[in-house]
Amino acid sequence: MDSDSETSSNSSEDILSQFEEQNISMVSLVKTLLSTSTMPHIFLITILSTILYIAAKVDSLTIFASMTFASLSISYCITALLSKNPKVSSWITLSNDEDEITSSRLWNNFSKFRICLFPLIVAGLILLTITLTTGENGVISDANKSIPLILGMLFVVWSIIQGTSFSMWASSTSAKPSSKSTKSSSIRFSLVVLLSSISVLSIILAAVFYQLDDLENTFNESIVLAIPFSLLAIGLTIGSISYSWKFKKLASMKPSLQRFSSRWTVICHVFITWHLLTIWRQNFMTPSNFQVFFEEITLMIFTVFVAIWSMTSKGYRSKFKLISEENALTWGLGFGYAYAGSVAMLTTFFDDIVTVMSIGHGVVIVTVIFTHRIVLSKIIGNDDSSVEVKRIIDNSNKSNQEEDPFIEDVSDEVPSKEQNNDENGEVWQEDVDVDWDAEQDQPQIDNIEWDETIDLD
Repeated sequence: MDSDSETSSNSSEDILSQFEEQNISMVSLVKTLLSTSTMPHIFLITILSTILYIAAKVDSLTIFASMTFASLSISYCITALLSKNPKVSSWITLSNDEDEITSSRLWNNFSKFRICLFPLIVAGLILLTITLTTGENGVISDANKSIPLILGMLFVVWSIIQGTSFSMWASSTSAKPSSKSTKSSSIRFSLVVLLSSISVLSIILAAVFYQLDDLENTFNESIVLAIPFSLLAIGLTIGSISYSWKFKKLASMKPSLQRFSSRWTVICHVFITWHLLTIWRQNFMTPSNFQVFFEEITLMIFTVFVAIWSMTSKGYRSKFKLISEENALTWGLGFGYAYAGSVAMLTTFFDDIVTVMSIGHGVVIVTVIFTHRIVLSKIIGNDDSSVEVKRIIDNSNKSNQEEDPFIEDVSDEVPSKEQNNDENGEVWQEDVDVDWDAEQDQPQIDNIEWDETIDLD
């Protein structure tokens, strides 16, 4: 039994270590993505996304904007695939001596955008191909009219990617060993901390947005208005914990697993609360288009970062290694243009944007809840499995003993303790006179005579 428990513990610790080892520094990744050698690409996506977002508001330019977003996204994905080629890499990256001052500082800065020419030329060719094949006189006539719809519906796909990528990052962050304390909190204390954090965070955030929604309200009135949302957030948290309670209970039996479980649960449910608040705002408040665009662009940047992190981290790299820290930026820009296009189409092409965006944020919530339980089951479920295996082995051994005929014969011949007690009880219940002075019969063995006494001297 001890060896089985030790094996189970080691297995759980090994999996926990794998989550920790897959972690690469987010700060390091941010530095890579924001490197000065590729900064013009970041400026370009900011400028083009803003221009295309405004153009999408014009009915006659909506389809053109959607095709441009799609072309830029595909172009940067192709660039990412080709970036391992030294020639292509030199076209899309500034050299180390680019900071040398030329005759004009303005021209020096403007000339750096030449590294964007290759993906822009590729995007232009893709846009031309889409126009010729899906335009009014194209091979697939008027098919380009469905591009805004397709691009908008991709928002649900980005929501799934956001939920899974965030969960990977959060699990790795939660697996980091803590140097502050060696003791882990009890499961009751961790649940109190979780529910307290969610209640305080939800009521403050909701009150702030209610205040922004109607500046004439006092902050106390906004807090009162935020109470229903806070109750909803607490209820969703309790439901999620109930769904994963089996593994939460197992985690509380080991300090290291309990620490991981507590961190992992808090991070996931804070993220869930934010998305739940977004759904609440879109249905019970009146956020402006600018607020929606700003929030979704912020989520886009966050999604791109965590998606690139999850695909470049050690634990989730494929054997093909299509994504590495070297080409992470170009992949991220490809995702970024597609995500920005989805947001632009949602805010312009769809009449019922609230429903579509609520579905997207709901998908994120469901994804994180399921991933929260899956990760706990992967790490903590090993202990439960080992206990079940031990129970099956014990039951199997017991059944084998019952089927052994020799054991059955012995058990039939040897009276049980209860039978002996019953028999003795029946004997002593009879009133039989015993003659203690009567001569006792000696044991009889052939050719041996017994003396009445044995002299030990």
